[in-house]
Amino acid sequence: MTGNIMTWFNIGRRSVVGRVSWLHKTQTLFSRKFINFGLVPKSLRRLSMLPMFRQFLIPCSTKLTCIVQVKYVHEGAESESDSELEDSPEEAIDLFSQSETLSFRQLLCCNSEHPLIKQLNASTSVQDVFNFVKEHEYELDGQLVSQVVVVLWDLQKSFSKVNVLDLCQNQVTSSLLNSCNILNNYINEVCGHQDFEMLLQLVDRWNGDMSVDALTATLLYLNKMGVSVYHPVMQKLISRCESAVECYGPRFPLSALSRFAVAVHSRRGLWPIFVAKMMLPRILAGIESCNNVADFQYLSICLINICQLVNCTLLNAYKSKVDDLVGNGIITAQDSKAITKAVRFLNLPQWSHQNDPTIRKLLLVLKGNICGVSPTDLITIHKVLQNMLEPADIVDEMHEAASQLLSQVENEGVSSSPIAFKCITDLLSCLVSFSSPTQKLALEKLVQQHIEEYSSALYFPALFRILRQLNTSNVELYDAFWTRTLDIMQNMPTEREYYKLFQVSHRYMYFNNNLSGRYRHYELERQMIQWLWNEVENGTIGILPSKFAQVTSFILAYGNIGQRRSVISESALTQMVCKVLDMKLQFSKLDCMYISRGLQIGKILASQRSISSRFLDVFTKIDTAMNSCAQQHLKEEVLSLPDITIMMRTYISRSNAWETQLFENLIKSFNFRHEKLSGVTSSKLLRDISASMLTTNCLIPSMSDQLVNYVVENGDHILGDTAVKLLYMCYSLGYMPAQAESFFSVASNVILRDKERMQVLTLLQAAIALCFFHRLPEELVHFIFTVDFLGRLDEEMLHCYAKESYCVRVRHAMMHLNRAVCIDYPETDVPWFHEKYCQQVAALSNVV
Repeated sequence: MTGNIMTWFNIGRRSVVGRVSWLHKTQTLFSRKFINFGLVPKSLRRLSMLPMFRQFLIPCSTKLTCIVQVKYVHEGAESESDSELEDSPEEAIDLFSQSETLSFRQLLCCNSEHPLIKQLNASTSVQDVFNFVKEHEYELDGQLVSQVVVVLWDLQKSFSKVNVLDLCQNQVTSSLLNSCNILNNYINEVCGHQDFEMLLQLVDRWNGDMSVDALTATLLYLNKMGVSVYHPVMQKLISRCESAVECYGPRFPLSALSRFAVAVHSRRGLWPIFVAKMMLPRILAGIESCNNVADFQYLSICLINICQLVNCTLLNAYKSKVDDLVGNGIITAQDSKAITKAVRFLNLPQWSHQNDPTIRKLLLVLKGNICGVSPTDLITIHKVLQNMLEPADIVDEMHEAASQLLSQVENEGVSSSPIAFKCITDLLSCLVSFSSPTQKLALEKLVQQHIEEYSSALYFPALFRILRQLNTSNVELYDAFWTRTLDIMQNMPTEREYYKLFQVSHRYMYFNNNLSGRYRHYELERQMIQWLWNEVENGTIGILPSKFAQVTSFILAYGNIGQRRSVISESALTQMVCKVLDMKLQFSKLDCMYISRGLQIGKILASQRSISSRFLDVFTKIDTAMNSCAQQHLKEEVLSLPDITIMMRTYISRSNAWETQLFENLIKSFNFRHEKLSGVTSSKLLRDISASMLTTNCLIPSMSDQLVNYVVENGDHILGDTAVKLLYMCYSLGYMPAQAESFFSVASNVILRDKERMQVLTLLQAAIALCFFHRLPEELVHFIFTVDFLGRLDEEMLHCYAKESYCVRVRHAMMHLNRAVCIDYPETDVPWFHEKYCQQVAALSNVV
């Protein structure tokens, strides 16, 4: 593991790592006449024909993996989610696969001996395909027409592959265009060609002769090539697919159903939902009869795309099928694609808290084989792990896999590609999350370089995750990131669509929260508020409670209400308050949490300046409205423990009073529902409940014991940080758990396992708590009281962001632990070295 860590320390666009071997290929896969529209330089050739300086450097390995990702740009292909947890999916291509083209072209006509099929599959350019269509126009049928579409789509994929390599080599072209520009030009040229219009007419003529597989493939790949789903021919295809689903029922192939679902949901709005509703009976029947991995993967793809229609019955049936397939050994570690699709569906924000055990079960199937998954699958798994905070069993494997993949992109020609660059950034985010504080410092310079080259919105999510984990004192790094983000949004109108504005505002608030609310980028805040309020006035956001709640949250937090630099007018502010009061009974628990966080930030910033009572009344009215919402939510008959936890966190965000009627009602709800905790407990829920009890100084013994039981039963899956949260809560509230011996033993082992990755303050808090219960392992004592650890402590304090508070907490915790160990563990021979510190603190207290 040490070798791998040192490998990625040296990762950079101009560094060379380890011994490499060249991958040689001599088979010609297509000719230079790839497309005859003047778009592609004559020198543009397939990967197999590239000269040595254009090929990838890859480590010696029997398994060849390419981390380059290609995002196919076509109309309406945006993400369906407004959540930071769900980024738009991207299709990964193995650029080393010789058989990819040939196998893909066999999608609809496997091993066909039809002479026209063979001639069509041999096409090496778009013009070849169009010539074939004109030459054999009167010999074509539904099968051949659908095959024409498949071959054209395959050529577009091939163009994307070569474009990734060619763009990064041609500096002049790269300075004028990016990969998406070139691909869009390609799509426009092909779709605007008169022969392509002829193809659409043939599709219109022959779609009645197509099989359901051919029908759905034609629909999907025409859409991927830029044909809108609202085109008359596409509408006809969709209508035929609908009729076929209704007619065939359980006999409709799941492979075709998954293509239909993806094609229909390439657009936003209500129309795709109405189209998709007829898929539900087929999906439910498919879940019941599913007995193989391929069908399971198709079902997962369908459910991801129709997630708005999934109810509890369908979700529970799917989870039950996962249990059966995993329990019977049908899903194995080699099925990483199917597992990744499944956990992506189960991790959607609207129900992720219900699916933690199932997600953990699927991820544990991959244990021992993480290094064998593709880069895109690894990145998806990492995002899920970040949300779930477990299982810890696969963290080291993920770290090693990301290190190995990053070592494969040391060649400058590859790493400078815009699309490869995005994947590198994603992989770096996998490393940062579970790296030690010292390792994070080594990554900071590399991240600086990535931010300087941050020129596309594609990089934003990964760079955001990296910065959020670094927690550095380098303010210039933060300024550069948010300034570059603002520049991209100002220069690209497509990046100012409402759901993208929500993503940026949501991330900015959480980023600021991680830095104790001390970081501000005023120009970004001002511009974001203008764009968001414009959506309220001119779009539909003002009438959708869930969307308006996010706008309100950001304005409350950063609108500088009542201050000289206020960026919102009094009339707009009055309108906002009125809308909140009108919508208060329609806000969900999550909506209330968003608003309350904005309220919390706004109150803190307002308290630092003198503002009039007129503006303070804004906060009071919204606070009262949120309390009313909470009381209303508590009356719901179906209220889960995660619901109560969200409501408690919401209350804590906007209030520090623990003697109110609402707080008492929330505690009663906790007590009433704690018996349901087993079976739905997760690391994330454990952290939230522990933090709530610690913040409010309110102990619920029975619930604490349930949390302790979860740690005891799932010790191998728990992260060290999670165990410390519960351990420190028990220490602070003076609670001895029922399973004390087992809990302290498991917690100690978990902390010792993760001690290199944990922050100094977290490790000190763990040691103080264990010392209080007389369960402090001697190994941990000898780890902390060393010159190396004290050097790590000084280094972390030097580079932390909130020096005013964090450094004081670390010094005080170190003194507290030093005193406790000297008194309770004299046999460890740890000296008392905080005499001067205590004298300084006492002197400062006397002055104050």
